[in-house]
Amino acid sequence: MTEREAELAALPGYRPPLLGLPPPGPRPRSPAGAPVRAALAAGTTRLLHHDPGVRVGNDPEDVHQARVATRRLRSDLRTFRPLLDEDETRTLRDELKWAADLLGDVRDADVLLRRLCAGAERLPDAVAAGALLQQLEHQRDEVHARLLDGLRSQRYLALVERLVAFAEAPPLVGSSSQPARAVLPGLVSPAWKRLRKAVDVVDSHPRPEQLHAVRIKAKRLRYGADAVAPAVGKDAARLASVVADLQSLLGDHHDAHVAQGWLRDAVRGADSAQAVVAGELIALQRIEAAELERRWPKVWKKAARKRLRRWLD
Repeated sequence: MTEREAELAALPGYRPPLLGLPPPGPRPRSPAGAPVRAALAAGTTRLLHHDPGVRVGNDPEDVHQARVATRRLRSDLRTFRPLLDEDETRTLRDELKWAADLLGDVRDADVLLRRLCAGAERLPDAVAAGALLQQLEHQRDEVHARLLDGLRSQRYLALVERLVAFAEAPPLVGSSSQPARAVLPGLVSPAWKRLRKAVDVVDSHPRPEQLHAVRIKAKRLRYGADAVAPAVGKDAARLASVVADLQSLLGDHHDAHVAQGWLRDAVRGADSAQAVVAGELIALQRIEAAELERRWPKVWKKAARKRLRRWLD
């Protein structure tokens, strides 16, 4: 047993990965159920791979990747819903949301801390900036402690075991035995329509909540296209890649507005030096948000090219 394995074995509530998972490998001629199994296997493997790092490491990337795993798994269950037994998947989606929320609280704190640290480096008053950032570090410690409690719980262990079982034998129904190329585009097409609808209602001077709604729809389309790409082909992968650019830009826009809100709350009752620093940091976030608002229509135009979604027709 390695030193790291021994450290993990001593953690309350930790178990190593329970079973081997089937490797992804669906092709266009595969039945529609094959990508379901591959997507669930990939997501579960990703979660298990980063679980140890979340527990014992200090790399925020482990938390990020574990959160992505839970979000993608929920998205995959949504995309493939017509091919899966609803009764068996409903509670699994709920449990994945619970885990995603725990991971998300820590990830959000990590992103905010990184963003504000970068801004603070540009300011002259390092002492006042450090006092503000210390508040955020304490908040991060609190949500990380809650995350660890969740990972040590029987609830989390039951979730992992269910995920492994689903990945090995998904409860397939309906048209899952039909050719993937004939079934899967129709499962992703609604995500494109919802994204298009969200974009259509954005004002000429967008409100933050409007662009956040577009971001959420873009993420769902990206994950859906990614999930079916091994069976559908390169067209789906290209769409996922371009929509990922849109999601990333709008994610930065959302983070800039979240940072402004956190700063306003953090300086209530603070001294004048911290208030000045918060004001300077808010100004930096506003400048970035304005630049991203200027750029987003161009990125959307690229993502909306018809040739990228011909496979959805």
